[in-house]
Amino acid sequence: MVMFVQGDSATFNSLVYGAQKHPGTMAFLENQVQQFTGALTEFGQQFVQSAAGLFNTFNGSEAMRIARAAHRKLDSLFMSDTIQSIWDIGRMQHAPLAMQRWIMAEPTTRRLYHQQRIDGFSETYVDMEPGRVGEDHYDYRLLMNGVLQDTEDGGWMVRHYLDDLHAGDVEPAFDQKVDIFDTFANLRAYIEAGKEDPTSKWNEKM
Repeated sequence: MVMFVQGDSATFNSLVYGAQKHPGTMAFLENQVQQFTGALTEFGQQFVQSAAGLFNTFNGSEAMRIARAAHRKLDSLFMSDTIQSIWDIGRMQHAPLAMQRWIMAEPTTRRLYHQQRIDGFSETYVDMEPGRVGEDHYDYRLLMNGVLQDTEDGGWMVRHYLDDLHAGDVEPAFDQKVDIFDTFANLRAYIEAGKEDPTSKWNEKM
């Protein structure tokens, strides 16, 4: 099996030199630069400022974001391409193709995707029904077919959808649906937090 991590020089540097440094170390280094600069000539101060700029390039928030994305990619390399429960945001951002389709059927996630507020696995996911959400969406109906659901009045119901399956398609089995619904719960929690995009392999902000 061939394994690779796609990225640029910033990704490489993040992998080689580590994803995250202790905040105390960062503060100490920044303080030392400021104290040292005051005792230098104008030329020396320019040199230190240039060095500080380079330091910030590799240690700023953007570099840290790229580093986390790269390490999450490595962590997810051995995920099987099957329907499974995904709890960790890093693994969710690098979900296998077998799960991307179902993650993108979750209504809240799908609305954000149509509003272009999340990435939606842009390099690998293909939206076969743009603009359709919830019961209007074939994949969602496939998931919810025969599933017990709570109603607003405190009761319950089971809906059966009479869709003809697309060529070569198979409705997920009950245990697979349970894994998908578990993933939905975690997905919504990450979305409600409003921070990292759970559908972006680059760990972009929502």
